[in-house]
Parts: sequence; structure tokens; C-alpha cells
Amino acid sequence: MKISCRKKIAVDSKKDAIIIPVYKNIRSLKNITGKKIDDELQNIIQSDYFNFDEKESKSFYIDVNKKLKKIYIIHIPKEKGEARFYMELGAKTASIFKKDKISSFSLISFEDIYNEKKDLYITKAFLEGFMFNDYTFDKYKSKKSPEYFFEAEIITAMPKMKKYIDENTDRWNAVFTNINIMKDLINTPSNYLNPYDFTEFVKNNIADNVECIIWDEKEILNNNMNLLYNVGKGSVNKPYFIQLKYKGNPESDKNIALVGKGITFDSGGYSLKPASSMAHMKDDMAGAALMFTLTKLISELNLKININTYIPLAENLIGANSVLVGDVITSASSKTVEILNTDAEGRLILADALYFATKTDPEIIIDAATLTGACVVALGPYCAGIFSNRKFLSKQISDVSYEVSEDVWELPLYADYEQGIISSVADIANMSSFTREGGAIHAALFLKQFIDNYPWIHIDMAGPAYLEKSHPVFGKEATGFGLRLLYNFLLTHYSEGENERH
Repeated sequence: MKISCRKKIAVDSKKDAIIIPVYKNIRSLKNITGKKIDDELQNIIQSDYFNFDEKESKSFYIDVNKKLKKIYIIHIPKEKGEARFYMELGAKTASIFKKDKISSFSLISFEDIYNEKKDLYITKAFLEGFMFNDYTFDKYKSKKSPEYFFEAEIITAMPKMKKYIDENTDRWNAVFTNINIMKDLINTPSNYLNPYDFTEFVKNNIADNVECIIWDEKEILNNNMNLLYNVGKGSVNKPYFIQLKYKGNPESDKNIALVGKGITFDSGGYSLKPASSMAHMKDDMAGAALMFTLTKLISELNLKININTYIPLAENLIGANSVLVGDVITSASSKTVEILNTDAEGRLILADALYFATKTDPEIIIDAATLTGACVVALGPYCAGIFSNRKFLSKQISDVSYEVSEDVWELPLYADYEQGIISSVADIANMSSFTREGGAIHAALFLKQFIDNYPWIHIDMAGPAYLEKSHPVFGKEATGFGLRLLYNFLLTHYSEGENERH
């Protein structure tokens, strides 16, 4: 989306439409709309045409300089609310504009309406909702959807607001460019995105200031990544392992480790999934897509932070060489793992990657994965589960979650539950003896065995990564969940010289 900011009045707008946020008994807005628009606006909002229902939107035409100008008025609460309200309003307005074939618009800033001069998040949230809605995936359709390129002009009377918009629009667009890349990767069918295809995409799209190392199955075995190898060995498309290294702060030895699960298709292996559960298993590499695009975004914005990213990639299929239930495998960390369920494969490939993530003495390890259906049962489709071995990390990421409106909820790492993953023939088992009870917790406790007590956050995003039921902001299918969350988390707490969320 092209975003600009002008200190002028709305009546001078050259765009297709003008958006004016209003609340009941709003004061005159002629200082920012112009008298002609304000007079008509007051007539409209005092009539029966506008009811002040929640998120109500109505439009009317007005003659401006002998040209008809379309005005959209949208209802907002009199007191400013949470960011998610304005994101939903932005997404809804984008849908209306697509239907009405409006591509460019002027928007009177919400901060001007509220006379808010300090906490400048409202207009940004509205634009983010717009940008989430401004996405289609029809690459494999013979009939393409109409392309929309929205152009937004923010109208404000406040110098601070103009400065804020001018300084941050490139950053916002970079975020959403990478969100859309993440969505494309997750939405791409598995026959077009196997482990090798993913490595080629990363190689061809990562910034020049990022070192990219790719191991094939021979190098995976040479480095004792036997869990990753065994998960992927049943497919003709063999496993790969990607390491990305970004040195944004070369004066420092501090670094962040990012790990993303990359199962490009998950049949469940010999512990075969039901057909209905297999329909969208192309999305089982959402964690890998997230960590790749997050690394890409950080490197493109030249954040002063050092990142090491680890992406294990495999297809979990049934084949003559597939791993069997009851097999015992020695991990890269030398811990042995009994395979009690071949459909609990994500934790296996993450385990080897997490072990390698500890080798650079990271400040924090963050992993993300569409790991367990149990997490979706516990928290529903819109909320991710988070686990951490440091309470302050759970608090920090939960606070950022609230601000960016990407919902997470902390789940426990009860030590007493570790008995569930004890194996009688190996060090640990990949499936809990508690069977279905606490499935997301046991999966996290399994991963915890491989982090060597480094500060760690595990994000189980099995619910919000890919939605079958539409969300009011993120829509359906791939959502891009997690990129804004982790970007703002790292920007706020780990990037030197950056102390303000953008």
C-alpha cells in the first residue's frame, strides 16, 4: 500500500474517496474537512440515515469543485479503544472499497478526531487491517481476482502525526510485504513446495547481508541430525536443513536463535492421519515460513541485532523406508528417542534444530511450529499457545501480543508431567503416556529436553497459522500470524538502539 501524509483539509483531496471517522455528538470538523464537507457531514449524522451502530459505515456524494466526491463516514467509539477494534474496522472498510472499486482514498487521522497527540497507534491499526485484507492467493486459478493496489493519504493537522507517518510507512510496508510472502509460502500446495523447493526459494529471496547455509540429507547425517533424517527418509523428496546468519550488530557477540518447523506435507506417516485432517497439511511448514520471513524482514530493515535461524525441512510420508512405530533414534544431542507415534514428527525435527541453536550461546531461543491439535482444542483457532522457561519472557511476549492483536496464551511446563515422556527403552518418547491429555504441554516438555536451559519461548501456532473459519482481520487460510508479534518483540527487547515500537 502506498501511504502518504498531508497537512491539508479533506476538501482538497484528489483521491477517489474520503474516509471520515465520527462518533455521536462529534464536534465540528471543518478545520480539517473544510466547511462544505462539514456542513453536509453534520446533516448526515444528525439524520436517520446514520444510526451510530458499531463499526457502521455509510457513504454519500458531495460536489467539490464541480466534481462528485464520495465520502465514507465510519462509526468509532467516543473514547479510543484497543488496536484490534481499528484493525477490524480497517479490514471491513477494505472489503467495502473492493466491492465499490475504490483504490485510492484520503483518511482523516483518528488521532485528529480524538485529539490524541501522544499515543499514536490508532491510524496505524486501521491501515494494518486494510493491508491484511489487501491479499489474494489465486496463483493456481485460471480466472484471477481483480488486482487492487490501495493508495492511502492520511490527512492531519498535527505535525507529530505527520512526522510519525512519514518516518514509518516504509517500515510498515516492509512488514506486510513479508507477511504476504509468508502467506504465499503457506498457501502453496505441497506439489509446488517440497523441502528442496523451499531451500531454492530461500536462496533466491534472502537479502545479500544474510549468510545462507543449506545441508542436504548427506550433510544432515554427517552432523548426526538423525531425527530430521528419519522423519524425511520415507519420501522421495529428501530432508534439508537451512541455517541463516544475519550479523546486524557486529560489535556484539549477543545473538538470537530462531527455529521454525518445516514439514512441507504431513500425512502422519504410518500413524496415518484421517483424510479430513490431512486436507490442509501443506500448512505444516508455517513455522519455517515465519522464521524465514522474520529473518528477511530484520535484515532488510538493518536492525542492530544478530540472528541465527534454523529451519529443518521434511515431508512426513509413508514409504518403504519410512520410520516405524517403536524405532529408537539417536538425536543430534545424543539423547535417544523412542518413536511411539510417527505423526508426532514436528517435535523430532525441531529437537535436532534446537540442539544446534544452543551452540552459539544465544540470549534467547524462539521456536514456532504448527505443532499440536491439542493446542487448538485448548485455545481455539485464533490463539497460539506459548511456553517459556523464563516467566519474564512470557510476560514480555504477552504484552506485545496485546498491542499487535495477535493473541497468545501462556500454557504451563509442569515438571510433574515430564513422567509422561519417559521411555522404557530410550531416554525419552515422542508421545506421552498420558495419551490425549495435555498434548500441547507434553510436546513442549519434549522440546525442553533439547534447549540446555537457555532462555526459550515455544510458540504452538497450530490454530492461527491457517484458518478454515474467517477471522475479522486475518481472513481465511494462511494468516501471516506471528511475524508482527515476533518482529515487535525483538525490536523492543533485543535490537540495540531501538526502544520504540513502530
